[in-house]
Amino acid sequence: MKSIFLLVIISIGLIASGCSNSGNNSQTSQEQPKQKEVVIFNDMENAGAIIPSWNNEKTVVSMSAPAKAHSGEFVSKVDENEIYSYSYAELFKNINNVVPKKVIVNGWVNCAEYNEGLIIAMDVNENNKSVIWKGNPITSQINTQNEWHEFTTEFLIDQAVTPDYQIKIFAFGARKTAYFDDIKITFEY
Repeated sequence: MKSIFLLVIISIGLIASGCSNSGNNSQTSQEQPKQKEVVIFNDMENAGAIIPSWNNEKTVVSMSAPAKAHSGEFVSKVDENEIYSYSYAELFKNINNVVPKKVIVNGWVNCAEYNEGLIIAMDVNENNKSVIWKGNPITSQINTQNEWHEFTTEFLIDQAVTPDYQIKIFAFGARKTAYFDDIKITFEY
């Protein structure tokens, strides 16, 4: 019995050492091929779970009759009290260990009233000190109130930043009511 136990332990050790990356592999993890595109999607349905990289959960609310969420039940609401939406914030190195060339934000918006100041913002910062801050208006993509409209906006990373910098993506509502749902952030490399 003792020899069978010892044989099992040795076998497990051999299997584990054969599966490890610590062999003669000359490529380091930084030399591994990177993804050309990374997509982050949030439909707001799990905001209560406090997902890492997403914050400002207090803006996520249930939206039901007569108006409904674009999908599911939950949306991020901006208004006169909460001017910033549910936000994505992460270090570049935690997304793909390199800095993207372009960030594309796509989603759905529903405005209760015309809002000239409605923007999607990108903040790239080092230790909360902004290095790049851009705000793209999306009002021109909304042609009626109280209906869902798809929007898309792009940001170029056109300044020198490192993978240690943080990126934040959020909507700014200019103190007027708007709802956001099904946000997709695409990082292109």
